[in-house]
Amino acid sequence: MSKRYKVCPLFWSDYGGKRTLMNMGVFEELLNEGWKILRVDTMPPTELRNNAVTATNVYILEMEANDD
Repeated sequence: MSKRYKVCPLFWSDYGGKRTLMNMGVFEELLNEGWKILRVDTMPPTELRNNAVTATNVYILEMEANDD
């Protein structure tokens, strides 16, 4: 069996003074579809307004491929 891979970054974004976790819905859908977390890496922090700092978590997902 072969495997498939996807990359899904999760990060905070500052929209109009309101912080939002980006890609959470996509990440949740992928996990519900059967994708498994293979690895998690963190990218260096990014500076937002008001001296806030955020890092990006990058999830590497894996799923068995249907070789039908």
